[in-house]
Amino acid sequence: MRGLSRVAFSVPALSVLLVCLACSPGHGWSEQELQIIRSLSIASLGDPPVPDSNRFAKNPQAVEFGKALFHDPGLSASGKISCASCHQPEKLFTDGLVRGQGEAELQRNTPTVAGLAWHTWFYWDGRKDSLWAQSLAPIEAPAEMNSSRMYVARLVGQSPSYRAFYENLFGSYPGILLQPGKLDHASPIGDAKRQNNWYRIPAGQRQLVNRVFTNAGKALGAYVRTLEHGASNFDNYVEQLERGNYRKANKILDARSRQGLKLFIDDKKTQCLRCHNGPLFTNFEFHNIGSGNFDGDSLDFGRLLGLPSVLQDEFNCLGPYSDAPSTGCIHLKFINRQPDESLQGAYKTPALRDVAKTAPYLHDGRYTSLKDVLQHYNDIANTKKINAMSELNPIDLSDDELLALESFLLNLTGSQK
Repeated sequence: MRGLSRVAFSVPALSVLLVCLACSPGHGWSEQELQIIRSLSIASLGDPPVPDSNRFAKNPQAVEFGKALFHDPGLSASGKISCASCHQPEKLFTDGLVRGQGEAELQRNTPTVAGLAWHTWFYWDGRKDSLWAQSLAPIEAPAEMNSSRMYVARLVGQSPSYRAFYENLFGSYPGILLQPGKLDHASPIGDAKRQNNWYRIPAGQRQLVNRVFTNAGKALGAYVRTLEHGASNFDNYVEQLERGNYRKANKILDARSRQGLKLFIDDKKTQCLRCHNGPLFTNFEFHNIGSGNFDGDSLDFGRLLGLPSVLQDEFNCLGPYSDAPSTGCIHLKFINRQPDESLQGAYKTPALRDVAKTAPYLHDGRYTSLKDVLQHYNDIANTKKINAMSELNPIDLSDDELLALESFLLNLTGSQK
């Protein structure tokens, strides 16, 4: 033992020293890094906020009613497409397709609805500001469910189970909507026939239709609010760190995954935390990563058009069908209402929890693997050095570092809740 020849260790003392070294490997993080890691843990998430605009959001009956509606293809015009057709529970409430498929192919990828209870804006461009308003839009979209608010309002009244749910929650159903001669499909949205049908209905009855329709949306929103992410390997790793079980923690996340975590939280090296922070790994805002489509058949301006859409939406938090008090809707009252060039091609930052289950990626589903996504950020062509619209600064990660980041992201997969 040449290295110990000049040090006077007794055999018992040396044994104790070696045992201590073996049982205390350490965690290898600075205190600042530990604070960031704790902030990313699902344990720091807390309960979902209660939305201003939906007073039924926590009502168990509303959740049950919303679940039934979510899985009912009868809401669609064809009777074949439900919310769950695109938001499949076994695929973490996505569909696994490059672009969504309803009555026709959509322009955008289907995002997961898990964890949306903590979000403020909905859709890739943020055109809706509540879960219930978001839930209504696909019902009337021609390429999605191709239905109408009149059809849904009558369905609720005609179904004994739905009507019972409705009246227990919202009060008497307006029976006038079921009178003979009422049109099945009528809406201010859709083809000319549906719009003509809508404006043939007396204004007072149109308001009744909207009220039943939005109440159905509030039940849908109450159900979707319950869809959450489960704890992942990363969260279990953090839990063991907090308990001081460093050896056990390091068995949960291997060396490569820990290297990926270190890269992820290193703002100078990767910039991941600028958008993907907090326990859901998103800041819920809109960013331009050089992925916008400004010409051709897939024209998509992102938040630039999403902002005026949400402000003009009759179902937004400030609208007549909202339950918000006069002091509510802060997100809309103080939003910057002037679209500027920076919003062109900006899309909502997706959560990274369960990201391994939600391929393909980006707003248009252009990437089929996490490896491809990471390479997008590593490619200088997608940075503002080359693309003036992009927010990304150049980074230069090696192949090994990219693999480490991917390994860490795979450890954000949680148990289904």
